[in-house]
Amino acid sequence: MRGRLKRSTLLLWGYYIVLLVICLLLWIRLLRENPGGFGTIAWDYIANYTGPSMVVQGQGRLVYDLDAQTRWQTMLLYPRHAGAGLLPFRYPPTILPILLPFALVPLLPSYALWLAFSLAIALACCLLLQSHLRLDWQNRGTLLLAFLSFYPLSMHLWQGQTALLLLLGFTLAYVAWRGGMELWAGVALALCSVKPTLLILLLLVLLWKRRWRTLAGLAGGAAALALPTLPLVGLRGWWGFVELTVSSLGWNDIYGNFPVTMHNWRAFTLRLLGPGTAGTVLLAILSLLSLAALVWAWRGPWSPDQPRFPRQIALTLLLTLLTSPHLNLHDLVLWLLAGALIAYADPPPGPRGLRLALLLLGSLAPAISAVIGGPGGPPTVPLAAGMVVLLLAGLGQSLPTRQE
Repeated sequence: MRGRLKRSTLLLWGYYIVLLVICLLLWIRLLRENPGGFGTIAWDYIANYTGPSMVVQGQGRLVYDLDAQTRWQTMLLYPRHAGAGLLPFRYPPTILPILLPFALVPLLPSYALWLAFSLAIALACCLLLQSHLRLDWQNRGTLLLAFLSFYPLSMHLWQGQTALLLLLGFTLAYVAWRGGMELWAGVALALCSVKPTLLILLLLVLLWKRRWRTLAGLAGGAAALALPTLPLVGLRGWWGFVELTVSSLGWNDIYGNFPVTMHNWRAFTLRLLGPGTAGTVLLAILSLLSLAALVWAWRGPWSPDQPRFPRQIALTLLLTLLTSPHLNLHDLVLWLLAGALIAYADPPPGPRGLRLALLLLGSLAPAISAVIGGPGGPPTVPLAAGMVVLLLAGLGQSLPTRQE
């Protein structure tokens, strides 16, 4: 029998409903400003559609050739044009088996299908966490509203982005680890190979902790995504991806790559000190501190059944986002998993008031990041750093024992 709705829950629901209304109003405004669909809305999806549609039309060997992509996007958008220039398809070929079905229809219907697919992924992750965390109906409602009202999720949906694939991979892997299914956790993590920079820190942890079954599952899953692409793009396509990735390291304010607007340590140092030596040194220091925090958090045995494990995963996700060299607002959908683990960890990390304040700010900060920059960049960066400190403090109170 359902209990009476708590006042605190009602206040949380009201807060998230306000954020949800703001997101919906923004959708309405964008739809009015872009009745044709591909101005601000779905702009990133043009790049995601370019690669697989070239493959469908037999141009797989040229899928990482920027000149070929420019000609292809010009054809796709005609008689409109890309006002901001080429937005390249730069994902590894492992994403092609996922995207190819959506390239079998024209661009606008393809975006609509991808939008529905992405929303289904977000809801599946929410339902999976609700079930795994064994939440009562009030907390289930709170988590659902937190998902739907999260501004980066709205940004992800209307731009037609792909980071929800990583949210699904990390969520499935976490649930599998907690259930003792290490091999399947690795298979789930193969979804994260579509953005490999967001897998690096966790991969280092897995190597350090000798989680060979997880690594075998990851290798097998990645191979299952990679092998079908060989007849589609060939070795030339794979080599083209490597060349394009190396070339993209020098992209600044071109091809949709704007480092100063990102949500990572790199943007923080660029805003604070500029692109000179001082900023580079600070970036190196913050990266090393992040690595040290990761090592300290994962000291002791690998114990998915222990209370500290959810906090370790949440901390790893936050550090991954901070240290990633390329991290846009839509990539912050990974905060949803980290936030759920922080909110419902047992025992919870840190004082309840501080934890609640950080979680509520975590819902709000991305929405105001476009209008509040400041010398250190978007408020999401110091907020994520604050969550890391909170988690480190909680992990310090649950030191592993020799018997664990």
